[in-house]
Amino acid sequence: MGKFPFLRPAEDAGCFLVENPRSPQALDIRLFANQNVPFERESFEQLFDFLDVARAVADVREVERTRHDAPFFGDAEAGIDRVVLTPDFHKGSLVPVGTVFRARHMCIPRAIGNDICCGMRLLVTDLPAEALEPHWNAIQKRLRAIFFAGERDIPMSPRQREAVLRDGLPGLVRTAADNAGVGIWSRFDRSSAEEDLARAHAEGHFATRRLFGFERFVESSGNVDGRDPQIGCVGGGNHFVELQRIDALFDGPSARTWGLSKGNLAIMIHSGSVGLGHAVGGYFMDRAREIFPRTVKAPKDGFYPLPISGPRAEEGLFYLDGMGNAANFAFANRLFLGLMAVRAIEEAIGRTLATRLVYDAPHNLVFRDDDVCLHRKGATPAHGPTASDWVGKPVIIPGSMGAASFLLAGSGHEASLESACHGAGRALSRGRAAHVSRDVFVRETGALRIVGPIDPKSPALVRRRDLLARYEKRVMEEAPYAYKAVEPVVESVEHSGIARKVARLFPLCTVKG
Repeated sequence: MGKFPFLRPAEDAGCFLVENPRSPQALDIRLFANQNVPFERESFEQLFDFLDVARAVADVREVERTRHDAPFFGDAEAGIDRVVLTPDFHKGSLVPVGTVFRARHMCIPRAIGNDICCGMRLLVTDLPAEALEPHWNAIQKRLRAIFFAGERDIPMSPRQREAVLRDGLPGLVRTAADNAGVGIWSRFDRSSAEEDLARAHAEGHFATRRLFGFERFVESSGNVDGRDPQIGCVGGGNHFVELQRIDALFDGPSARTWGLSKGNLAIMIHSGSVGLGHAVGGYFMDRAREIFPRTVKAPKDGFYPLPISGPRAEEGLFYLDGMGNAANFAFANRLFLGLMAVRAIEEAIGRTLATRLVYDAPHNLVFRDDDVCLHRKGATPAHGPTASDWVGKPVIIPGSMGAASFLLAGSGHEASLESACHGAGRALSRGRAAHVSRDVFVRETGALRIVGPIDPKSPALVRRRDLLARYEKRVMEEAPYAYKAVEPVVESVEHSGIARKVARLFPLCTVKG
């Protein structure tokens, strides 16, 4: 860390204090990482650009105090008082991934972006992973057909869509009878899904007061068994559905509590709110810019705040409604992606799987508690044990397509704002990753099982070099070499006391959108 003069070790082990060289305002910024985790200066430069919003908010409050401009925050003491950077901290498209901050009386839509409630869902099964070995060709064929070739078969009534957007997983359970036994619903066990609510963050539900402009999506065709192109979509970028082998157990009692058995098959889902999140994020980023006081210098890179208190509180509260709608959809979408993966495996191997949800953990959200808005961008909650839960909440940290993923138990670490990283973090931008040598690409991905929208080995694509080149570019962007080594990242989380290791999972086959 010596190459970064703005970093110095904190007194408590496992983190560094970050001094913002561009601001005279004292702000508590902590980076939780060890010496073995690499970082790039451009990540910190992007962070310092983002933190200009603290200056802008202070300027707004000063203008309100000394002039007679139209009120914005009113008497609410808006501002940011804590920032935490997780070990996968790296430059993002808007704000660095792995940035957590606590704001009062306001939220910042651009700090969350469009990928609202991107999150992880982990299922474990009763099937030894080695039982899949004779069936990989059939499994990959069924995965491609179900995920990409029109065989999702997820009928949804308008009532179900609205219940999902308003209430998330509880709404889905409550309205399951609308399509009971039809399509994917034949694999939906209502009583099990109701029990699983306790194994999702906030029971898979964010409170909303109304719908954000999704009336046409809700109505769709108007049919009870209507279909739409959003539900059951993996999404692009780093999203995936992965079949994994439970490779090692580090904490036997915790692993048994969560239903893990060494050597068995697990299914990990990483996806979000797809098009719905883009609609919400885009609208409110524009709205925040429109209402920001014109007499104050704008925050750098467009990180405009929306008040949740004071005379303009409805602006921020409406964003939280829209964000909640998208988040609730994302929880339901991950549930369906899990059912789709189980269906593909069962149809390929000719037997039924018993599955158990370990946890569904969201990222990319504003978590509101009264006047406090905790923003997590590319970070996941890491809550600790309670009177009824001696283990702590599961923390899921995926590796790359060619590296292990880890399951940990949160400790409720206050200094980290009870937050952990949501992955290993990128080592190369997508642009740089797409331009590595072909030899490196083949060496890193040649032995991997990757299921995408097309089968690059299909004879029908021999003459379609354009499609093959496009497919290869997307795989290159997400190849193992594009990511940091996951082990030092996980070691940082454990050494800092944020969470402890419970299990390691090894990738067997990855579905990529």
